[in-house]
Amino acid sequence: MSNLANVIGQYLKRGFGSMNKNDFEVWIFYYLLQNQLVGKSNYDISVDIRIPESKVKRLRYEAELKYGSPNDPQRYIDAFEKLLSKSVLKKDGSCVLFIVEDIQLRKFLDSVLKKGGRFSDTSFNSEIVSMDANDLEYLQKELWPDKEWNLLYEGANRKIGKQSRSLSDLLKSFASGMAEQTGKMVVNLTYAGLLALIK
Repeated sequence: MSNLANVIGQYLKRGFGSMNKNDFEVWIFYYLLQNQLVGKSNYDISVDIRIPESKVKRLRYEAELKYGSPNDPQRYIDAFEKLLSKSVLKKDGSCVLFIVEDIQLRKFLDSVLKKGGRFSDTSFNSEIVSMDANDLEYLQKELWPDKEWNLLYEGANRKIGKQSRSLSDLLKSFASGMAEQTGKMVVNLTYAGLLALIK
């Protein structure tokens, strides 16, 4: 449903009165997400259209299920990569945090983790995902199976001076160079970002 005429046409095919108020709100919200609200955070959308942030989250979720492409994993993989470009690495390097406002994306990532008997933690805040570095590595390999992981490990071994086949070791080594007072730092954990870390 790309424009108003199309929506009206689809609505009339279903029968006048077949859509309730919520159906209209979901479609309008989806349309706005594709146009005026592209790239905006839940908070910014809440302020722009003057509804509670909790309603923004619900509408975003329903709009994606109804009108988006929930069966297209590449959409989620691309969104995940964008999130990883601004990850937060904790001081010891064993834990990574990133923000996921899109409920559907978070559910997709959780489903991939669950298949491997793994999980993420959102107990502190439902939008802040905390993940063990080993679980992150599993997720990356599942979503990016075509990447040359051996090349990354070889570079990491040269960088940290020991034989390892673990992203966790690389992140711990990287974190050890962080300033003691910060305790955490923003880092790019995409495949390209990891390659940059080992140079």
